[in-house]
Amino acid sequence: MAEAVDVEPGVRLDPTERVDLLLRDLRSSRSGLTTREAQRRLVHAWPNELRRRGGRRWPGELARQFTHPLALLLWAAAGLAWAVGIQPVAIAIVVVIAINPAFAIVQEQHAEKAVEALAAYLPMRAKVIRDGRASEVEAIELVPGDVLIIEEGDRVSVDARLLDGGIEVDLSALTGESMPAFRSADLVDSHVPLLHAR
Repeated sequence: MAEAVDVEPGVRLDPTERVDLLLRDLRSSRSGLTTREAQRRLVHAWPNELRRRGGRRWPGELARQFTHPLALLLWAAAGLAWAVGIQPVAIAIVVVIAINPAFAIVQEQHAEKAVEALAAYLPMRAKVIRDGRASEVEAIELVPGDVLIIEEGDRVSVDARLLDGGIEVDLSALTGESMPAFRSADLVDSHVPLLHAR
């Protein structure tokens, strides 16, 4: 079952609940938000963008890798092994502690590059219903409660719940699957992770 998510300070939603309840909790409707309400939510929520942590962080990341709880436990194990005279085991544990940060930093760099690639894939603009009519807005201005209009060939700008119908979605950028995945407004898969739900 999916977990509830925070969309605004103090507002938690369950993305698997019935559409009418979800819209009620979002204080929205099938006719979308007003422009004024969307601007207010943008101030209180966050811009719809993937952010990369910039700057030189590797010294701090390296120090964090040597001092996280599992590393501290390994340091204690190495100290105990050395104290009782099992020096080869103590040295092996210290080698593991020394190698782990390199793998972790490389993995984080790969994850950041994946986020950058995904950000480049996201569209710059999105079609929404605002003030009861269809309009086009910058994708970073999308807020919780916006009703998107998705047409054939469109890229989806945010995590969204279908209100009507069904679509086939190319998830290859996220999952690597080569075949499009069918997604439906009908909640038929409630006992699987949301990424696998139709």
